[in-house]
Amino acid sequence: MTTSETVTIPVDSLRDFLARIFAAAGCDADNARGTARGVIEADLHGHHIQGTDHIYSTVRELRAGRLNGRAKPKIVNETVATARVDGDGGTGHVTGIFATDIAIRKAREAGIGAVGLVGGGDIFMLGYYAEHMARAGLVGMVFTNTYPIRVHPAGGIDPLLGTNPLALGFPVAGEDPVVVDLATSTSAIGHVRVANYSGAPIPPGIAIDRQGNPTVDAQAALDGALTPLGGHKGFALGLAVGLLSGPVIGALIGGELQQAIAAGAGERSRGHLFIAINPAAFGDPALNERRIAAYLSELKSSRKAPGVAEILIPGERGHRAKKQAIRTGVTLPASIWNNTLKIARELGVAPPELGK
Repeated sequence: MTTSETVTIPVDSLRDFLARIFAAAGCDADNARGTARGVIEADLHGHHIQGTDHIYSTVRELRAGRLNGRAKPKIVNETVATARVDGDGGTGHVTGIFATDIAIRKAREAGIGAVGLVGGGDIFMLGYYAEHMARAGLVGMVFTNTYPIRVHPAGGIDPLLGTNPLALGFPVAGEDPVVVDLATSTSAIGHVRVANYSGAPIPPGIAIDRQGNPTVDAQAALDGALTPLGGHKGFALGLAVGLLSGPVIGALIGGELQQAIAAGAGERSRGHLFIAINPAAFGDPALNERRIAAYLSELKSSRKAPGVAEILIPGERGHRAKKQAIRTGVTLPASIWNNTLKIARELGVAPPELGK
């Protein structure tokens, strides 16, 4: 991608711009700021498909009244180590961080905290919440049942599962956390969506068309289905994630969720699961973190395959991208920035002045 195909925006300017967009779409000040904060975390880590690129869906749902821009999430049931949160139909970033903070508190008190969130929108980049727990000195785990359904089961061709990602965060002595964040499909749907903006082909093996034939055409993939990661293994993982963040915590899944979505009540029926584990429950947490750091050093110093300059730990590229973006600004593909400007114009929101 050439320089002319990207736009760089100072972090504070982008955060303010996004907050004003969400406010114009129906959020109160707290919800607008909380949603913008979550969106920009994805951009800072270089995951624009879960950041600014995807605000169109949040704005659409807010304007249609399917998301509540004045949400006040609350605990409706709890034990010493668990809680169920009613997200009040709020945006995923606001309700997700609310649930994450409860999981952190319970893990500190009970050694483990498991929080089921029902009634919050798409939580997007799961690593945001897992990293938040890891930076609190805890192991974080996040599971979500995504919609629209995009992934076919092993042996089938109909899209019946979400991309159903999962994330794990691990604290590391003196270093940024390890953050594992991955979809259980071969590719995240966002990569296909961005390819479709320009008609670019998608890699082979990640999708099938409506007839079940492999395709490299992005639109055919959007009309068809994504393949599960590693075939039957990804199908099994995606199913497990869907069950954990669906029926296990009292949320809808499958045909029931589809019916709720069609009736405009889907965002109040979706589920997300947040688990925090306190290493102090198993021994000296500082010693455990040092052991993790030592093992990561072992991995990074091991022999490399031909042509490989560095062995990267999960989350490492994102941490580097964030540090760079904080210094120089968030660099977005022009297509994403232009889509964002279009949304802003429709809402009467002035864009930031760039280059001054």
